[in-house]
Amino acid sequence: MFDLDGVLLLPDRRLVRLREIAGSRGLVAVGVGRGGERGFQMVHRFHDVGEQLAAAGLHLAFVYPRQSARHVLDGISVASARFRRYPLLLLDVDGHCFVQGVWPRSLEAVHLNLEMKRLASVSIDLQVTTWESELRAFLTDCRIDSRTESSGLF
Repeated sequence: MFDLDGVLLLPDRRLVRLREIAGSRGLVAVGVGRGGERGFQMVHRFHDVGEQLAAAGLHLAFVYPRQSARHVLDGISVASARFRRYPLLLLDVDGHCFVQGVWPRSLEAVHLNLEMKRLASVSIDLQVTTWESELRAFLTDCRIDSRTESSGLF
């Protein structure tokens, strides 16, 4: 699903890889298909859960395809990402982060541990009215799983 060595662009135009932005317990990467919400909208909508994940050692990143540069690099999104810090906004500049791509108007989310092994994933259709609650439930499960895994219960 993800190419972990693909080059990504932060809104401040620094190049990174998924491994470089992981928290102490891993990462939740959400691929946003063409026609998805703009970067600043996702930062605003999921800021609270992004901070909760960061406190649990997981970083949340929304990754946009290179065709959606205007959704990540516009002034409002850059300012939102800088001001809020979490979640992160990334642009897939070389087009390899999503090996099979992300369907338009959809989200592909993956929970990766610190070794970048997939723990869970979900596909969400943005045209369904419950998409936000579905993504929030997945993110909450990732946070809980991260705590459970670190406590030795796994």
